Amino acid sequence: MISSLTGKDDAVLLATMNPREVAEQWLTSMSIDVGDEFRKLRSLEYWECPKTKFRWYTPEAAAGGGGLYAQLEKFDWYYMEDKWEFTKAFELLKTSSSVLEVGVGEGHFLQRASERGHSVQGVELNPRGAERARLLGFQIYEKTLDQLEHEIDQRYDAICSFQVLEHVPKPREFLEGMIGLLKSNGKMILSVPNAAVMRKIDPQNKGLLNQPPHHMGHWDEAVFRSIEGLLPVKVKSVHLEPLADHHVAWFVNGYLRNLLSPLGKTMPRLLVNRYSTLPLQWLMRTKLRKYVPGHTLLVELEYQTS
Repeated sequence: MISSLTGKDDAVLLATMNPREVAEQWLTSMSIDVGDEFRKLRSLEYWECPKTKFRWYTPEAAAGGGGLYAQLEKFDWYYMEDKWEFTKAFELLKTSSSVLEVGVGEGHFLQRASERGHSVQGVELNPRGAERARLLGFQIYEKTLDQLEHEIDQRYDAICSFQVLEHVPKPREFLEGMIGLLKSNGKMILSVPNAAVMRKIDPQNKGLLNQPPHHMGHWDEAVFRSIEGLLPVKVKSVHLEPLADHHVAWFVNGYLRNLLSPLGKTMPRLLVNRYSTLPLQWLMRTKLRKYVPGHTLLVELEYQTS
């Protein structure tokens, strides 16, 4: 298998999954229909690149489309108005920057960036999302990054993309597309679920949101640093989200069940439940969570032109 970042034929197969079983879990657990095309796939395969340690799923056709995300919109936690990574991104942006957001969602970041004096535009391939952002007064492109690079003359001081890269089945093309739209020494500000944290909580990737058709790749700091030699970018800074209050139960229960996994599948679930971990959850919320890395990793990459 060709590594999706290096292009070398040296990827290592880590696991396989049955798409029909995954589809049934989505329907049972979240009342979401992932579609017949997903069910018809022969298998899902999980790979690792030996050079970058990037892990991803194939085939590319397993990536969810607009229908999946339209169903996920019913959950109020899916598109949150205020995110830690928004605040962190504003700390990294220069005053009055030209900013392109890739994957605008509900337009919450565009609104906040505009209020801070930045000149903002967006890219959104979901027609419903694009229309909602336009109604807020923003220019939104419904084009791929490669198309946009060749169709507009504008280049940006910064390109921001929050919780998008992990959904992309061709990540190198996606990153190259952003680079092509940057000014000299422009920056990319990207947030993703922190795979280093996820491995401690869900090492087998059983969580539905961390596998196809939702997530197609798993990113951590080491992977981002490894692409410095593959693309003309430099990691300028890395930021770890402190454990958010609404993620405490997820973190505590997942971490403890993983710790007890040598006891088998049933015992950890009997010992670790919503009631047994309440004292630890309370301690985490009141004293410790600000010291514990949470769900999100944010990186600042600078485009190196020389």
